[in-house]
This record gives sequence, C-alpha cells and structure tokens, in this order.
Amino acid sequence: MRIRFEGLEPRELARRETLFHVANGYLGMRGNFEEGVPGNLRSIRGTYLNGFYDSAPIHYEERLYGFARTQQSIVNVIDAQGVDISLGGEAFSCFTGTLNRFEQALDLAKGIYTRTVDWTSPGGRRSLLVFERLASFDMQQLALIQVRVTPLDWGGRVELVSFQHGDVVQDHDPNDPRKASTGKKMIDITLASREGSAMLMAARTTQSGLMMASAVAHRWQGAFGQEVQSSKQVSQAILMCEAAQGQEVSVTKYCVFTDSRREADPVTQALTLLDQALAQPFAYWADRQADYLAAFWRGADAGVRGDEALNAALAWSMYTLLASAGKDGIGNIASKGLSGEGYEGHYFWDTEIYMFPFFLLTDPRLARPLLDSRAAMLEEARLHAREMGHASGALYAWRTITGSECSAYFPSGSAQYHINGAVAHAFLSYWRATGDLAYMAGTGALVLVETARLWLDAGHWHEGSFRIDSVTGPDEYSCVVNNNYYTNRIAQHHLRGLAALCRALDQAGLLEQVKAQTGLTRQELDSFALAAEGMYLPQDEKLGISAQDDAFLSKQVLDIAAIPRDRFPLLLHYHPLFLYRHQVCKQADTVLAHFLFEEGESEDVINKSFDYYERITTHDSSLSECVFSMMAARTGQVEKAYRYYRGSAALDLEDTHGNTADGIHAANMGGCWMGIAFGFGGLRLFGEGPSLRPCLPAQMAGYHFTFLWQGSRVRVAVEADQAQLTLMEGPAIRLRVFGQPHELASTLTLPLNG
Repeated sequence: MRIRFEGLEPRELARRETLFHVANGYLGMRGNFEEGVPGNLRSIRGTYLNGFYDSAPIHYEERLYGFARTQQSIVNVIDAQGVDISLGGEAFSCFTGTLNRFEQALDLAKGIYTRTVDWTSPGGRRSLLVFERLASFDMQQLALIQVRVTPLDWGGRVELVSFQHGDVVQDHDPNDPRKASTGKKMIDITLASREGSAMLMAARTTQSGLMMASAVAHRWQGAFGQEVQSSKQVSQAILMCEAAQGQEVSVTKYCVFTDSRREADPVTQALTLLDQALAQPFAYWADRQADYLAAFWRGADAGVRGDEALNAALAWSMYTLLASAGKDGIGNIASKGLSGEGYEGHYFWDTEIYMFPFFLLTDPRLARPLLDSRAAMLEEARLHAREMGHASGALYAWRTITGSECSAYFPSGSAQYHINGAVAHAFLSYWRATGDLAYMAGTGALVLVETARLWLDAGHWHEGSFRIDSVTGPDEYSCVVNNNYYTNRIAQHHLRGLAALCRALDQAGLLEQVKAQTGLTRQELDSFALAAEGMYLPQDEKLGISAQDDAFLSKQVLDIAAIPRDRFPLLLHYHPLFLYRHQVCKQADTVLAHFLFEEGESEDVINKSFDYYERITTHDSSLSECVFSMMAARTGQVEKAYRYYRGSAALDLEDTHGNTADGIHAANMGGCWMGIAFGFGGLRLFGEGPSLRPCLPAQMAGYHFTFLWQGSRVRVAVEADQAQLTLMEGPAIRLRVFGQPHELASTLTLPLNG
C-alpha cells in the first residue's frame, strides 16, 4: 500500500508537503524538502504538536456581550527538518543540475515517507540520495529523518549540515477565512544549548505561556566527524566524511519534541527520550513502526476491488486518520490533522460525526481518548453556556483547542448548538458498541447530563411541542434559524439516549453514582424524556420532505447552475446575508440528519428530501459529498452513490477543492471509510444491534470492511450478487440484513437483492 508521485512539479510543492506529511497523533511534520526550496515557490514549512497552541485576544470594533474573547491557534513549533547537503563541494538542490529521477512515496504498511533523487550536479557529479522519514507510533515524541547518499560516478567529500531553527512563523492568508489572517510568530526561544552531542532548544508561546522543547542528535554510517554549534535561534551539527564511488553513507537525525501540556519538565523529558531513542538505529524504529501498523491494519481491514484509485484513497484515508488522532486524552483531531494550519488547528464536531465511528468500530481503544479529550473540555463548555445566557448545562464550542469558543463570527460559530448533540452521539455510540457501563457511569454520564441540561434551557414549549430557536445547523449558508431539523433531531436522540443509558445504569446498580456525581433527579429525567417526545421536527406536507428549518423553504431558490465555477466556494465570493436569503446549502444538513436518524421517518420523506436538497447543495464543504454518497446508496441510487463517493475519495489526492496545500480534510477521510461501511455496506447501528443493507455499484468488482460490536468482529465482503458475513472473533452476534434477523456464528452468505 503506497501513495506515490514521480517527477518534480514546483507548483505542487505545498500540496505534496501535505500529502507526504508524517504524523502519529501527537507530532506532525509536513513533507518539506530537508534542503529547502527557492523562495519564489510556495512552500509551507511546519511541525505541529496536537493541542499545543498559542492564544490571542479577538479584537472587535463593536463587541457585544458573550462574543468569543480569545483565539487559539496550533503552533508551528521549532523547525528540526533542515539538512543542507554538499557533495564534492557542490550544494545539493532539486532545482539545480539535472534530476534523472525524482520519486516521493508514502508506504502505508511501514509508516515511512521516502523521497528518492537521482541527481547530477551542475558540475557533472551524479549521486543517489534517499530521504526517509517516520513519526514514531511507538514513541510519539520522536520523528526520524534518515539521509542516505551514494556517489555514483565520483568519490570525495560528503557534508551534511543539520539544523534546528527557532525563528518560525505561522502560515496565513488574509483573504481566506479558513486560515489565519496574519503570519505571526508564536514562540520565543528561551533556551538553546549543546548537551553533549545533542542540540537542545526550548520555547515559550508568546501569549498562552506554554512551554515546549526539542532535542536533536544523530547517528551515522560512514567515517563521519561531527561538530555541533549553537546560537539563540539556530543550532547546527556539521557532519563530514570522505565517501568512495559507489559507497553509501547515511546520517539519521533523531528529533524529540515535548510540551508542558503533557510534561512537568519538557526539557528534561526531551533529553531523556532522546537518549532512549538514540540507543537504537533507524531500522529498529522502522520495525516497531511496521509492527504497530500491522496490528492496526488487522483491525481496520477494508478495501475496494476493481478500482485501484479508490482502494488507494481508502487506505490512505484510514492511515491518515490514525496519524491525526490524539491518543492521550489531551489532543483530539484537528480538521487538518497534523498536516497543516488550515482552520488554525481547531477541533470541530467533525471528530464525533465523521471520524469517531471509524475508531469506534475498528479499535475502541483509539476511540476512548477522543471522548476523554471532550470530557476534559467540560468545564469550559459550562462557562461557554453561561456566556451564552444559559443558567445551567454545558455548551461545547464550535471551534476550539482547549474548550473555549474560538470563532469570532457567532452566527456560524457559537450558534451551532448541534455540536452538543454530536458529542453526545459519540458517547452514546461508544456505550452501545462496547457495553462499557463503568466508563459511562463516570465520564460519559457527566458529559451527557450536563449537555442535556443545555437543551432544556435553550428550547421552549410552544403549542404542545418542544422547539429550539435561533441556532445554526451544519449548513452554514443558513444561520440563526428556528427549529433546524438536524439540531432538533440530534437533540432528541441525545435526550432519548440519556434516558436509555440511565435505565441500563439503574439495572446495573450504577445510577446512584451518577445522581451523586451530577445531581440528576427523577424529575429532570422526566423532563428530558418529555422534551424528546415533544420535539418539533419541521415538515413540509406539500413537498413531502423534512424542512431544513421553519423559514428555509419560503426563501428564493438560488440558481446554482447559473453561477460561474470560479465563484465557488460561495463563502469566498458572496456576503453571508446574500446566502442566508436564499435556498442554497453549503453541505448536507437535513440529509445528514436522515443518515444518522432514519428511525421514525418514512421512506418517502427520506427519498424526496434527498432529491430536493441535492438540487440546492453546492458541496462547498468537504463534509458533504460523502454524506450524499451514503444517502444515495440508502435511497437505491447506487450509481449516483458511486459518483459522489469517487468525488469524496479524490478530494485531497487530486486536490479537487484546491486547498489541500493548507492541510488534509480529515473529516472527509472519515467519510471515505463510512462511505464503504455505512454507504455501500448499508451498516446502521440502530436498536438492539447492527443492521446491513449492502449494495454494489457497477464500477466496483467488490469491497470489504470489518467492524467490531461488543467484542465481536465481523468481516463483510460484497462481490457480484452476494454478501458474505464472517465472524472473525468474539461470540456469536445477532444482526439484521435487509431487515431480516440472523445470528452470525461463523459465515453467512446472502444474495444482494435481499
């Protein structure tokens, strides 16, 4: 399994830096050229630590009460990527001399990015250079860069100068609201020293006061000598040797990063971990990386037959999700993972709705830290609720790193109350998929009760139904509306799910613990249940569809087909009020609700709603096409589902949105996996267990995926006219296929026609 590009395309530098970043959930390093690139080419040089941020006050000329006060941004930390190379006295650069061969490849089974360059210098010397990188899954503070050099038709001096730079700034674009508007410097170097053969740096963020450290040292093969030099902003190690013609020499750069959100003394810990890492060669860490990934792929086994491009995109999506996900209960999943600074490293509801299902159903041990991360933000969510005028409950922020709201534009920021439902959906899904009542009695119940209280304070009773006014749903082209269908539906699911959980906890003798921890009363539980059953869900009887909100269907329809292609995405070319006045959707909203919560809706409403909203959706959001793919499959439009899926899967590898240079679209990667399991496989987790409704588009020869449900791992393989379900491990499991109940104890083969 490899992602591979041949040939150097200067205009593609920044995009490929994203595609070939290495990360492990804590540490991410963009795929920059070690030796650098000419200044006239766009390159975004960056290294990031999950959840390590700087803050800054948000300035408003007209600030009203409750507006977000503080911005948080992921920090581009100390740059340890640099290695200048001189071969026979000539500086190596991919932009001088002759490239006889240039290849970049990311091996998804080994977790190693390799750049291979066969280069003839301006002076006529031909050399083979191989650069290899990994961000270790075994020691998450460790990144390795190995440089191998072979003089092919000459012999002589090989010199490498390995750098650590502290003078780094943020990427920015003043014309794109998805990025920071100014290129700020967010760290000040507080320490730069030589510790034996190691280069040590420490830095403090300029506003938040967080500390980080980086420690760098080297191992080599060949008769290298080394000299280490250090100054306040730049440290360097100069390594020189004489190499014979045809002799490979190599240097491995060990880079360790630590931070004060996780360590009491980042400097001491960085040096300790560096010593541990240096004790082993690159090959050792590469073997550990391969072992970790072998275990991951056994649990995340999924693939497509008959369409290699789709299969590669699916594999890369799953791998990159793993590389992006925080695994320590502090970091979550930024919308760009650890590959870039788009959306400033913020966590959104994307995690719970689009990415969490992959981890939950392949390895719940990776899912639980994501829940812990949200639970750690609960106090900030309580404070946010008070700022928003709520006397009780907790309201999770739309954009955040530590829990406080970071969006300065409240109509499409704080107004997105549905994030509470997304967080609740993840906790409830975890309970149903794992049966882990002990966790739910503590952490889970605390989050669910506090967020449920928010719904009762935000909503009100009117004419016999429970309504929630002045909120924004997933579709950010309609803001501050009454009774957004998606919001009301996910609130209803939240309240019903909490009631079901409390019944299960009561039966297990754990409910009293919850009451003591949260102050939950029987009267409050009854109020939750009453609001859920009385929840108003807007419908349009004439059209036979679910209405996106109370006013949406009365607006003028925007003629999307008449808009020139260079005016998309609309958010960059039209004033928000222009968009708010029209029937136009940035992304799936009501259609997403029907995907998540189809119970209680008629087939006719689901089908007609899909057709209606499809005509007015631009898919300007990367969260959209994957949902339309899954719902096209759900409504029997299998070939359309394939077209949507193909567009979703190609988003980053083909840069269809034109902004992959700013970082991956992590939620879309979750959607890529869901498109196979939930879309073509028809997997749903309703009621008492899993159900499936598999279909197969003509463009695929077949596909397969696995999922884990309460200790039972099931493999689903679909080809030709049949679906084969195999119990891979665990006890026999009851499930439904095309609505019919089955008990799976070994292997079950069923026709696709149901």
